[in-house]
Amino acid sequence: MSALADVHLAKGDVVTGSDLRPNDLTDRLRQKGATIHQGHSAVNVPGDVDLVVRTTCIREDNPEVKKAHELGAPVISRSEMLKRIMDSFPFSIAVTGTHGKTTTSALVAHIAEYCGKDPTVIVGGEMGNFGSNAKFGHGDTVVAEVDESDGYFRNTGATCAVVTNVEREHMEHYGSLEKLVDAYKGFAGGISPKGFFVFNGEDPALRSIAGATAARKISFGIDGEFDVTCRDHTCARSIEFELIMRGKDSGRVSSSLIGRYNLMNILGAVTAGIEAGFGLDGITAAVSSFSGVRRRFDSVGRIGSIEVVEDYAHHPTELRSVIAAARGYTKGRIVTVFQPHRYSRTRDLMREFSDCFYGSDVLVLTDIYSADEDKVEEVRVRDIYEAMDKSRFERIDLAGKKDVPEIISDIARDDDVILVLGAGDIREVSGDIVEEIKRKRNYSGTRNMT
Repeated sequence: MSALADVHLAKGDVVTGSDLRPNDLTDRLRQKGATIHQGHSAVNVPGDVDLVVRTTCIREDNPEVKKAHELGAPVISRSEMLKRIMDSFPFSIAVTGTHGKTTTSALVAHIAEYCGKDPTVIVGGEMGNFGSNAKFGHGDTVVAEVDESDGYFRNTGATCAVVTNVEREHMEHYGSLEKLVDAYKGFAGGISPKGFFVFNGEDPALRSIAGATAARKISFGIDGEFDVTCRDHTCARSIEFELIMRGKDSGRVSSSLIGRYNLMNILGAVTAGIEAGFGLDGITAAVSSFSGVRRRFDSVGRIGSIEVVEDYAHHPTELRSVIAAARGYTKGRIVTVFQPHRYSRTRDLMREFSDCFYGSDVLVLTDIYSADEDKVEEVRVRDIYEAMDKSRFERIDLAGKKDVPEIISDIARDDDVILVLGAGDIREVSGDIVEEIKRKRNYSGTRNMT
C-alpha cells in the first residue's frame, strides 16, 4: 500500500491514508506530502475523494469504506490499483511466486535501473539500492511484485513475468493447492504472447503452469537441464557462479547475498534481464552492486562476534532455507526466534512447521501474530512445540514476545547468529535483543542499524 501511495504522490496526486500505528513507511509518506491518520475513522475520508484503495484485511464494515460508499466514491483493492498502474506502461515485468518474489523483483528493478531504463518500481519490501519500496521513473518500464494472496493477480495481464515457485500457501483464500495452481495458470495465460515467461524449472507445478501461456518460456534452475543455469557455484558467505545460458558459458556472476534460495532468485532476475534485452555486462554489474532488501537476512547489529539478523521468512520452506543459509554463514550456533503469522497458516501447515527448524541449535517460539484474523483458540504455537523432537535442539523455549530479548541475551555466545524470523511484529524485538546483549556484556561498540 505504501508503495502505491508513493507512486501516486510522485505523479502529483493528493494522497491520504490511515494506519493503526505510525511506522517508518508512513513517516516517509508524510514527509513527501501525504496526509496520514492514525487509526480508522469516517472523518479521515475527504468529501471530495476520487478513489479509495484498501487491502484485503480491511473489511466492508470499516468506517472509512462505509464513508466512501456514502460519498459514492469507488472502492478498489490494492491489487486492482497495482494493475491500473501497470497497465499505464508499455512494458511491464510482474514478479510473483510463493517465496523470493520480493528479492527477485527488487533485483530485476535494480538491473533495469542500472541499465538505464529509469523504471517505475513497486515492491513489497524496502530496497537498499532505492532506499524505499517504490520509485517513480520516467521510462516506459514498470517492475512490480505481484501478490497472489487474494487471487486478483490472475487479472494482471503484464507484458512479461518471473515466477519463482509455487507451494501450498494462502489456503484461507484458495482452499486447495489445485485452486492455487489454477490461479497461477490464469496469471500465466494473461501474459502477453509477445512477452516472456521466466519460471523456476525445478518446480513441478510451474512446469505445468508454464503450459498456460503463449509467451516465450524460459526456465532457470540449478540442479538439472534448464535454459539458464549455473555451475561452479558457492553461496555460503557470498554467491558466485558461472552463468550458463542455453548451454553456453556466459561469464562469472557475483553477489553479496547468501544461500541457495538467493542463488535461485538471482538466476530468475538475470534471466528476466537477458530476455528484456538489458545487456549482459550491465546485468552482471548490477547483480554485484545489489544491496538487498530490508528484513531479508538483514543484519540488525553486531555485538562482538554475535550477529542479530532479521528475516521476513514465515512459511516452512522459507524458514528452512534461511536457517540452512545461516548454517553456512557462521561457525557458531544458530539461535532462532520465530513468530508464526496467521492462525490459518499455522493450522494448515502445522506438520511442516514442526519439521522445519531442526537446522537450529536453539529455538524460541513466540505467540501467533493474527494479522487481520480473529483469534482461534484451538490453534496454538504450543502445538508446534509439542510436535517437535526436542532432543534435536540444544534448547527450545516458548515465550511471550516481550520476554524474548532477556531470554536471548542470557543464552547468547560468541559467534552465534541470532535469527529473528516472521512476517508480523516480531521485528520490534530485534533492536532490543541487540541492546540487551550489549548491556549484559558491557559492550560499548557501535550498533549497526541497516
